[in-house]
Amino acid sequence: MNFQRIMFVIIAVCGIVFPAEYGSLSDFVKNEAKPDSSTVWLENPIPDITLRYNEKDTLDVTWVFNEFPWDFDTYPVIEVTSLLTSYVYQDANLDLKLVVNAKNSTGHTDVTYTAYFWDWAYTDSTHTDSIAVDSLIMRDTFKVSIYDPDIETFEWGTAYEFDPLSTFGSPSREWSAALDFDLGFDTYVLKEIEFGYTYDGTAEWKIVPFSTFPGETPIGDLHGTADIAGGIQNYINIESTEILTGEFAVVFKTTANFMYMDPAGNSDHTWIYPLSVSDSTWAHPVDIGDRYAGAWYIRLFSKTGIEITAEPGDHVLLSNYPNPFNNETVIKWNMSRPGTALINIYNSKGEFIRNLAGKNFGAGNHAVTFDSSGLNSGVFYYELLIDGKREASKKMLYLK
Repeated sequence: MNFQRIMFVIIAVCGIVFPAEYGSLSDFVKNEAKPDSSTVWLENPIPDITLRYNEKDTLDVTWVFNEFPWDFDTYPVIEVTSLLTSYVYQDANLDLKLVVNAKNSTGHTDVTYTAYFWDWAYTDSTHTDSIAVDSLIMRDTFKVSIYDPDIETFEWGTAYEFDPLSTFGSPSREWSAALDFDLGFDTYVLKEIEFGYTYDGTAEWKIVPFSTFPGETPIGDLHGTADIAGGIQNYINIESTEILTGEFAVVFKTTANFMYMDPAGNSDHTWIYPLSVSDSTWAHPVDIGDRYAGAWYIRLFSKTGIEITAEPGDHVLLSNYPNPFNNETVIKWNMSRPGTALINIYNSKGEFIRNLAGKNFGAGNHAVTFDSSGLNSGVFYYELLIDGKREASKKMLYLK
């Protein structure tokens, strides 16, 4: 047996013993069709859409069923009629257009478009007369989501297709998907998470701090378990009042499932964990291969313009950003009335390092920069004192 044959046998055996752990769904099943949002397998499904109050969108539905219909319902069936109106018409080019008009209500609804097809047979020898001898009714259901103008969307992709080629995951193992975001000094309250997987199941989700990689511990009560309906949009309604600011990541963990992606999305903010059975770090799917570039189907809907204010008589230590940090971080706090503010810094042993601010401030939001030059990496604590009274303390991590 020559060298080439030996190498072929080794590669073949390794391919059997060590199968691919991750990949698109089409890597594991021989099915290139794609389902629409109601799991009807179509060639050109109507995409799910997101609108704001009073926004209008027009969709081309001419070739949804890969054939031009003989007839169609002028008014699609809307599951929740209080959210929108919809109708279908033929334009000057005889293309079919489906119009969706959002109302002033927040929510989600299924919209079903119905088309009719006939097979014809001639009834005379001259082929001048015919009758319909067979008929077919076909429907496509898509979802419309409506948000108020004060809701802002955060995502790293926009075109998430329910297509085996545009999925990524594992058919057998537990794994996590994450997207990282940076809000800077802006503040938001998370209202809803939208996501999409291939199969039915469950997923654990959490919002965690982010530095070089997604963290482990959830921010406040922003965590839970979500039921997955495969092949459609899924939603998690958030009741928390937790304030989000700075850097954070949203993490989903599930087993034997594939998350949908936008292949043209931003790969730099898209993470998987672990990369292999023996690995213990986060990585980008694109690190496995260029064909896995893209962004997860994860959208965040957050209330904008959140003002952080203290209750009468209370002072609030807000946060530091970034955290973890390298060299500098900004500590923020809120004062309900004028007074002298002092920020004390301590190391992990409780030893005093230095103080910041130390002067009179008016009521409202304030910030001060902590420069860690000359200090060793590690955990530090900072506390807020107003007029000599300790109000609160928090932890931060310094990484060189």
